[in-house]
Amino acid sequence: MLLGWSAPSAEQERLRTEFLEHLAGHPDGTDRGCGSGHITVGIVVFDRARANVLLTHHRGLGRWTQLGGHCETGDADLVAAARREAAEESGIPGIEVEPSPLRLDRYRARCRGRDLLHFDVQFAATAPPRAVPEPAAGGDEARWFPVPALPFSADDSTRSLVRHALARRGLNP
Repeated sequence: MLLGWSAPSAEQERLRTEFLEHLAGHPDGTDRGCGSGHITVGIVVFDRARANVLLTHHRGLGRWTQLGGHCETGDADLVAAARREAAEESGIPGIEVEPSPLRLDRYRARCRGRDLLHFDVQFAATAPPRAVPEPAAGGDEARWFPVPALPFSADDSTRSLVRHALARRGLNP
C-alpha cells in the first residue's frame, strides 16, 4: 500500500520512505512484537455530514484520541486493520474506511512494557447514519464531538488528523 501511495507533502514523503525502510529491514514490522517498532493504524471517524468526529478516551494516555491500534495476524491489509480497530473501539459496525491512507505519523509509545516506535498509517472513515458508540464492557469510552469543539485533551496528532481529513474533502476545519 505504501509503495503506491502518493505522499501529499515532502514531510509525508520522508515518513513514507522511513516506513518502507523499516518494513524492508523488519519482515515482522507490522507485528507488535517487533523490537524496533511496528506499523499501527489510526482512524479518524466522521459522521456523514463531517460535522462530528468520533474520539476515544485512552485511559492509558489520559486524553481523547483518534481510534486505532495494532495490526493483527488475521488482518488482510491495513484497511482491514483500520476497519477492525474502529469497530472494536467504537462498537459501531459498518464503518467505511477510505482505501488510501490520509497521512503518516511516527511516535514513541509504551507497548508491552517497552518504549517503542509506532509507525502510524492514518485513515479517514465514515460511520453509518445515526451511529451510536457502544464500546465493549471495560473498553475505553468513545464519544462524538463537534469538529470545531474537540476536547481540550485531544493531542496535536489527533487535531492534525482531523484537519487533514477535512482538507482532503475541501472543508475548513
